[in-house]
Amino acid sequence: MITFFRNIFSSKIGLFLTMCFVALIAVAFASADVTGSGAFGGVTGSGTAAKIGDSKLTTSELSQSINNAFRAEQRENTGLDLKTYVEGGGFDGILDRLVNSFSIAAFGNKYGMTAGKRLVDGEIAAISSFQGADGQFSEENFRRALQQQGINEQQLRDDFTRNLLADQLLPVAGFGASVPKTLVTPYAALLLEARQGQIAIVPSAAFVQNIKPADAAIAAFYSKNGSRYTIPERRSISYALFSKERFNETIKPTEKEIEGQYKLDQAKYAASETRNIDQVILPTEAAAKALSDNISGGASIAAAADSVGLSVAEVGSVSKTALAGTASQAVANAIFSAPAGGISTPAQSALGWHIAQIKDVRKVPAQSLEQVRAQIIAELSRDKIDEALAELTVKMEDEFAAGSSLVDVAESEELKIESTPMLLANGQNPEDPSYRPIPEMQRILPVAFSLEEDSDPQVIEIIPGQQYAIMGVREIADAAPPPLKSIQQIVARDYILDEGSKKAKVIADQIASQVSSGTALSKAVADADVKLPPIETVKSTRAELARQSQQGQVPPPLTLMFSMAEGTAKTLKAPQNQGWFVVNLDNIDRGDASERTDLLNATSAQFKQVFGNEYTEQFINAMKADVGVERNEDALTAVRNQLLGRN
Repeated sequence: MITFFRNIFSSKIGLFLTMCFVALIAVAFASADVTGSGAFGGVTGSGTAAKIGDSKLTTSELSQSINNAFRAEQRENTGLDLKTYVEGGGFDGILDRLVNSFSIAAFGNKYGMTAGKRLVDGEIAAISSFQGADGQFSEENFRRALQQQGINEQQLRDDFTRNLLADQLLPVAGFGASVPKTLVTPYAALLLEARQGQIAIVPSAAFVQNIKPADAAIAAFYSKNGSRYTIPERRSISYALFSKERFNETIKPTEKEIEGQYKLDQAKYAASETRNIDQVILPTEAAAKALSDNISGGASIAAAADSVGLSVAEVGSVSKTALAGTASQAVANAIFSAPAGGISTPAQSALGWHIAQIKDVRKVPAQSLEQVRAQIIAELSRDKIDEALAELTVKMEDEFAAGSSLVDVAESEELKIESTPMLLANGQNPEDPSYRPIPEMQRILPVAFSLEEDSDPQVIEIIPGQQYAIMGVREIADAAPPPLKSIQQIVARDYILDEGSKKAKVIADQIASQVSSGTALSKAVADADVKLPPIETVKSTRAELARQSQQGQVPPPLTLMFSMAEGTAKTLKAPQNQGWFVVNLDNIDRGDASERTDLLNATSAQFKQVFGNEYTEQFINAMKADVGVERNEDALTAVRNQLLGRN
């Protein structure tokens, strides 16, 4: 629970978005009905899992949230299955977080706090999945995303409302937490503590030469350790790709449309003139005439302006219409009446009196329909193709919703259906390590693994506005170990190592017992019944251990050494049945942080965060007590059993 609260301020949307069933990056599974009975009026797909104040957490919401969280976790850990996730704390964790979320919202509502519609609208519009190619909110993308995730708009809004209330309430709970120095100093000193010891290893390989497993022994080992060889859920996907290029030859603008567009854009193709000018603006007409006379006498416009403390502004190329809009019609008339290279007569605008030098005149003749025909055809074709592509995707979605199959739609649109082998969620094929999925699978796979077996086919946007795919799940293989015959050699190897590990443990325990009784580790190793690798001497500090831990590189024996008493020895199993470590701690050098201001400040800052998180957790507990929480244990058991596949 503490780990969760340490991350409460890490996202823009707020504390509970990662656990909510509407997270667009998570996978949405619609919960099937859960039957049963209980004090909450029965346990169905819309039954009550818990009452929080005046609100209800339904069994459907709970089941869907757990499936979402599991799918998101599975994308990072493809070997994870739902049973392991649920039994490993996923069920209880998501339930607690949802109850907390509902409790915070109920508490806020009880005491007059709200998250208005406009605020919720702003949060929804900020989600990239709801935005179009221009970065603005797209109603079409919004509706399509909701449909793909199997949720309705009200569910989404309720979720964002709870998140926003949490953002308002929670930050104040842990703000300004303070920690006394007497508490900080001992913990800061731990980082300076140094330990020295020795590590010996008793390898399993030293005991495997004479082990010849029988088939029955291998079968029994495989039966007991089947989860070790489990292949995660795999899916075969049928899909057909299509893009806007399919319309290139079939969609052409008519002559009437071309002529109409030319007339609509007639101003765009009319003759035009632009002038590149430098100008000076003076406060009075008299000053403007004086400056004009100075220029007529041979001075440059820059020198003339400098003589009266002004500077020339480089306006650049401008049309008469644009100049009239930014200055005045009089100024535009004066400047566009002057010859190229000449000086305009003084003319007034709201800013003052303008004098300009015409540096360059560029005239563009009018363009006839024939001259711009190709341009108009390209623009009209692009717009018509974009419209046709959008209409096609909507049509396909409607046909799927009406019960049409992937084959039906593909045949009607003359699309070729392709199928993948049985793939993991990351696109790998366990039966062919060299297999590489097509690039489009990066967008298809997450949706494919979010669907239930009987779900409708989906339309998936591959490249926004360019390429799409229609997709359906052809076959689903649940997570399960392969047949023993196909991996018998691997299982036999693991069995032999396991047997060797058991014998290695006996020797390791003997060595550790002797060392704890006062025998030197070197002598205990030398007296063992088997020749062992050399002993390794290790020395480290807790600060070094912490740095290595952040990088995920801490050897398990070193971690054990920092949890032992001085002068003791302990055994530790090596990974993958490779053997056993014997760890002997010789010496502990206590650290003194009383004069290390930098270390004390850093430790104090960490404690403030921990204390703040604890205050936040207690605040949430107080809110739950205030609004009241009732759990329907019968419904919760039924949801858990359903997720685990139990009756």
